[in-house]
Amino acid sequence: MPNVPLQGIRVVSFCTGGVIPDAGKILGELGADVIKIESKENMDFVRTIGPDPNNIAGFNEGNRNKRSFGVNLKTEKGKDLVRQLIRISDIVGENFRGGALKSLGFSYDEVKKVKPDIIYISSQGFGSTGPYTDYQAYGPMLAAASGVLCLWAHPDEEYPVGANVPFPDHMASKLAVFAAVSALDYRRRTGKGQFIDMSQVEVAANTIGEYYLEYLINDRVPTGIGNRHRYTAPHNAYRCKGNDEWCAISVFTGEEWDSFCKVLGSPAWTKNPKFATLPARLKNADELDQLITEWTLEREPVEIMNAMQAAGVAAGAVERTKELLNDPQMKHLNTIIEVDHPVSGKRMYPRSPFRMTGATIQPSTPAPLLGQHTEEICRELLNLSDADIQSLKEDNVLETV
Repeated sequence: MPNVPLQGIRVVSFCTGGVIPDAGKILGELGADVIKIESKENMDFVRTIGPDPNNIAGFNEGNRNKRSFGVNLKTEKGKDLVRQLIRISDIVGENFRGGALKSLGFSYDEVKKVKPDIIYISSQGFGSTGPYTDYQAYGPMLAAASGVLCLWAHPDEEYPVGANVPFPDHMASKLAVFAAVSALDYRRRTGKGQFIDMSQVEVAANTIGEYYLEYLINDRVPTGIGNRHRYTAPHNAYRCKGNDEWCAISVFTGEEWDSFCKVLGSPAWTKNPKFATLPARLKNADELDQLITEWTLEREPVEIMNAMQAAGVAAGAVERTKELLNDPQMKHLNTIIEVDHPVSGKRMYPRSPFRMTGATIQPSTPAPLLGQHTEEICRELLNLSDADIQSLKEDNVLETV
């Protein structure tokens, strides 16, 4: 039998959006049985951003490796069924707006009465306490509220550049997994559960600690500097041969600078005192970048990357999705896998980005249809008969496909 890290661990997930769904996806790949509690009356909001709730790309990416339990939590019978599931589970995860789970009777204090050693992960945009706890939150907005967005810009831009990737969500989901696994180990040693309170804005704020020091120590408010670096040069993304082609190059040490110059063919300007030392290169970064661009414009990004890497200089071609899917390293790592979804069909998704010696990472399973596993869970975990299930469906307690 394969050695699956979290085999036998069960997760009840009250989740929407990105953080807890993505955390559940990872826990599922590690072998946990992740049960997503959902209802047609109150769907995961990502299911609502298209005409078919079972055919939403973002949902189908973030909700792989789960089973869907369709249940009406506005009914007492529905709540009781979920309590029964919690009683035989190890982890409860939720990231609904502050107070939503409490109003349904599934706050940590209530859940702990059902399962005293439960591990309960609560992740709101601004945390479960404080003046902002009831505020609406979304990844790109949290990047602004955390202070990250003011740094994600070019110095000559009137507004922050930002990103379409909900950066705080993806950071928080990984930390949620880390916290959950840590709590499992703590429970193994002590027999006690945990309440894990994680604010997503705080997760994002934790990534820019050096910029707090810049203000506290030097009394300077950091601003966006694009792709440059405050402490080294050259450090930028340079335009290359072709239409909108780029390569990122970073040079940190004197040895790397010497190697960089050799790759360029040691042109005369590299001997100029304006570029001889790091302080000089930082002072003359504009001119330095212009001279480097004259060289990169004659070459393709991958050619530059390979030449720099061969010389021990960090460089990477700026790849779009097309290039990424055909990248030889990504193919070697089998980074992108095909998953066959019953509605969407065969689609490409990123696989787990780590391997474990002596342990098996589960093959990714497609995101569930709404209520797809309701009857299966009722029979397998709740010991309900077909007659019981049918009666609960007729009473608008259970929802199935």
